[in-house]
Amino acid sequence: MLMFNVFGRPMGVKAVSSGWELYRVDLNENKSSRLHDYVIPADVETEGLAQWLDDIFHEMATEKHPVVKRIS
Repeated sequence: MLMFNVFGRPMGVKAVSSGWELYRVDLNENKSSRLHDYVIPADVETEGLAQWLDDIFHEMATEKHPVVKRIS
């Protein structure tokens, strides 16, 4: 699973046969839950995931967390 800091919130993106799945991640408990309401198009390249997350969740941006960053 690829891990991202999405404006201060950890999220994971997992490659599956149909494309990608998005997960909310709790780093303290090492747990994740799938976010079924979001469909990442299969044609989004790995390098474009941070931009896709930024486009979808830009309303969550704050002064302290202004960007989406890949963390692993």
